[in-house]
Amino acid sequence: MPKAIDLMKRREEEILNGLLFLSEKTKGFTDPELIMIGGYALRAFIQFSRFTRDCDFALTKRNGWNIDRIKGFLPEGYLVEEEQKRNNYGFLRCIKFVKHNKARVKVSMDFMEGEIRGREAKEVIKIDEATIKNRAFVSIPIAGKPIKLPVPSYVDYFVMKVVSARASDIRDIAALICENGIPENLVERVKQILPYPEIFSIKLKRIIPEIRRKTFLDSWRGIFGTIKYNKEDRRKVITELEKLIKSKNNFLS
Repeated sequence: MPKAIDLMKRREEEILNGLLFLSEKTKGFTDPELIMIGGYALRAFIQFSRFTRDCDFALTKRNGWNIDRIKGFLPEGYLVEEEQKRNNYGFLRCIKFVKHNKARVKVSMDFMEGEIRGREAKEVIKIDEATIKNRAFVSIPIAGKPIKLPVPSYVDYFVMKVVSARASDIRDIAALICENGIPENLVERVKQILPYPEIFSIKLKRIIPEIRRKTFLDSWRGIFGTIKYNKEDRRKVITELEKLIKSKNNFLS
């Protein structure tokens, strides 16, 4: 059987091909205006890369549905697996199966229009005009090759990670804080893009106990394939998160 890392590398090669195709079809991700989120965007903010299964994009909702346009120029071999349209929220998941030796590798691209939604009812993040305006085009390595991609501002990306707060997100949050600190204007931005800003506080209070776990440091190092992060780095991250929760004049009441 192929090794898991070989399958992930094969998936990433296919993602790179899809991104190059999308860049051409959308005039460099400007028509419609796309923002890469998720694990690939993390590479714009920290020095390490980790493999991720999905390639995720967000875009704002204007007149009509941009996901309808995207369906019209999908990369070769991609099929629509799931589609939703609800008021100001649209979701499109496109998948492709590629061969790697005798195995089949599933590649997926997700597009979230108007909002990013999680598993819980209050996990909603609005993709507003400032999200688009404040994005940056950054050269990101994918499959060993640099490609210029649009990523959110640091504060917007940080909010997305906290609201999601899966195990991989928590390790990402620790790396983000360790290398970049708490983003500026965080409280203001939370109030602007979260219809239920209290979810941010709830998630923060869940994140700290996970980072305190004895097994966290090994998993943190392991996901990025490094020995750089240490106990002092973990203490720094916990201290910053605790200060954020205790700070006055914020969204946590």
